Amino acid sequence: MKILFITIGFAPYSFSESLCNSKLVLAMQKEGWEVDVISRIDRGTNYSEIWTEPWMQLKDTTYYAEYPFGNKVTRIFDVMKSVLKMNYFFIEGIRWAAHTYDLALSLCKQKRYDVIITRSPSDIPHIIGVKLSKKMGIKWISNWNDPATTLWPKPYTQKLTNREYTVARKYESTCLLNSDAITFPAETLASIFKKEYPFLSNKICVIIPHIALINTLLRERKHTKDGVFRICHSGNLSIERNPELLFKAIREIIDEQAIQMRFDIMGYANDFTQSLVSKYRLNDIVNFIGGYPYIEAMNLLPCYDVLVLIEAILDYGVFFPSKLVDYAQSKRPILAISPSKGYVAERIKKKGGGIVVDNANYKEIKIALWNMYQKWETNILQDSYSTDCLLKDYSTGKVIELYRSLFKQLGILN
Repeated sequence: MKILFITIGFAPYSFSESLCNSKLVLAMQKEGWEVDVISRIDRGTNYSEIWTEPWMQLKDTTYYAEYPFGNKVTRIFDVMKSVLKMNYFFIEGIRWAAHTYDLALSLCKQKRYDVIITRSPSDIPHIIGVKLSKKMGIKWISNWNDPATTLWPKPYTQKLTNREYTVARKYESTCLLNSDAITFPAETLASIFKKEYPFLSNKICVIIPHIALINTLLRERKHTKDGVFRICHSGNLSIERNPELLFKAIREIIDEQAIQMRFDIMGYANDFTQSLVSKYRLNDIVNFIGGYPYIEAMNLLPCYDVLVLIEAILDYGVFFPSKLVDYAQSKRPILAISPSKGYVAERIKKKGGGIVVDNANYKEIKIALWNMYQKWETNILQDSYSTDCLLKDYSTGKVIELYRSLFKQLGILN
């Protein structure tokens, strides 16, 4: 099985989507499938941007479409050329898409790939799949880990002009219509696409969840308890993923019960979050411990008593936060502060692993946190919230088997 994997997010960068893609390719390689990756050099802020373990074995099969940035005139000319090449779509990233298409075409002529997979982040890799699969006659799977540009719910709704909206809708329709198969990490997300694009009822649409890291790549860590109740949120917090109600609950519990608590945020301080820390007088409780390379972060998470997941306030939680998989693999109890209905709420209520509370309900958050503290104090916290059942759905074996079934359905694997 030979796979050409195209994405703008991949190792060595540690953005969440990059980690999802890198873990998946590691698992595919372990299965014996040959995978070449075309990605993009990430100029943004990353927790890590150098090749380290466990990604080193991916380095030699990862390619980048390199082209000069150029002066303003050169860039304008290159953009127009790219728009003409890539089905006349004048959208962000089209220059990268055109140069990546040329590189992908060259690789396809050198190697006989069985399938092309294009993946998030961003919708832009999918236009390469449209053109490349038609040109080379290779089956193509498009994966959508987030809503398409025009489908984001509030508070993430993107402000588009009428022209931008029209172009984006045409782009999405083109990519979805021409995919041989479409994958989503959760049915909650797939349902939005199916509602907006009814023709998907006639397409092969498969739910394939985010994948856990191959177990043997992690160091076994035994959790030890001391006199401080330690909780952690992996990743930055923001106006969308607002920690205010949690901060308020922590402040009141500490004032009422005089307990020892520490809340580490595995990310970086921003003005919004820092202002809330000051507002609730938590400077000695909340600690911004910075970013870590992925494997270091995964080896650190088991040291905490509870892992916190904060989602944006939504009417319905369509998202599948990839940190849910990392938390489950860390085998620590999870406090999910999430929409009362949606993916995270449904998974934890069904599979266990922690407590899920309505992220708009302050009283629920306070009661749940105090409940977990009391279980921690009496040494029954871990036994009360095992993540084993939750993790089974995200295991490498389970996810690879879903891909194997899809490949068979497409007739590219016996």
